[in-house]
Amino acid sequence: MNELKKYKFGEFWNMLLSGVAMAIVVAVTPGAIVSPFISGLAKVNTFWATINTATNMCTYVVPVAAAILAANQFGFSMIEKASVSLAALAGSGAVVYSKGQWTLVGMGDLINTIIVIAISIVLIFLVRNYVGSFSIIWEPIICGSVVGAFGIWTYKYVHMISMGVGDILNSFTNLQPILLCTLIAMSFAVIIATPLSTVGLAYAIGINGIAGGAASVGVTSCFMMVAVATYKMNGKGVSFAMFWGSVKMMLANFVKHPRMLLPIAIVGALTGLTDSFIGIKSGSAYAGFGQPVGPINSFTYMHGSTLLNIVILALIYFILPIIYSIIVYLIFRKLPKLYDENDWIIDIDK
Repeated sequence: MNELKKYKFGEFWNMLLSGVAMAIVVAVTPGAIVSPFISGLAKVNTFWATINTATNMCTYVVPVAAAILAANQFGFSMIEKASVSLAALAGSGAVVYSKGQWTLVGMGDLINTIIVIAISIVLIFLVRNYVGSFSIIWEPIICGSVVGAFGIWTYKYVHMISMGVGDILNSFTNLQPILLCTLIAMSFAVIIATPLSTVGLAYAIGINGIAGGAASVGVTSCFMMVAVATYKMNGKGVSFAMFWGSVKMMLANFVKHPRMLLPIAIVGALTGLTDSFIGIKSGSAYAGFGQPVGPINSFTYMHGSTLLNIVILALIYFILPIIYSIIVYLIFRKLPKLYDENDWIIDIDK
């Protein structure tokens, strides 16, 4: 119990969610990048079909990987990590029992999985000093049987709520794409610059289609703005890393200088506004990603000329966000109360 008390409420959830977010990124990346390129070959060749099957299977590991990585954040032992993963798998909804068969149906409901993981971690903290060498017996039972069953009971209610939020957001985006795409892109551009996970959020609430596309281009717009802003103060290497999505390296800067989020939000809003007329789409599992995963997944939703689709994706994911970022940068550097280039200096040795 004393071990649990050393974690503040916010710190506890931040550590847990960072583990979950990393699990999602690792699990969906192979399918997002590899599968679109080999899915056509997989239909006519058994070699590529096998690779495609293995690639797509990676996404099913999310509940187990999330539990293990979250538990690892708290320094859990192998038994404790495995015990938490038992509860996560049972409560995720990723496995369904019907007519005597167990069937994998997806990654499950992320919110319910997070709740189950949190409960399991707390319970292990509470009982670990009492079970001693019997941990290999009691911890799997407590997590797998008790917490796992609780997760199964709560799944349909939590899933109904989380999917409801996503359906409402998706519906509103279809009805009013200009406003919603702008707001979603702006929000995700800012969220990716915080400790929160855009990947976890997008998947948890199930945004997809046009809303998912807006989220993805919003994340990318943050990459571009940070790349432009850091170029002068840090050089090509850091700027290039930001271009490819390493903006979490700037977390300390964002916390210390919140005004840095303002130009990021504006670039996100401009990109989202433009996207509302283009209508880029993305799946919920990939909506929280920027480039390169974002455009690759968005390409699978597009029809017509391949060359034209590539040009459109290059325009909304790369060219326009860079142009918007340069314009916003040039404007903000003339506003000393809102922008200081020294805010963007990053110490890569830390």
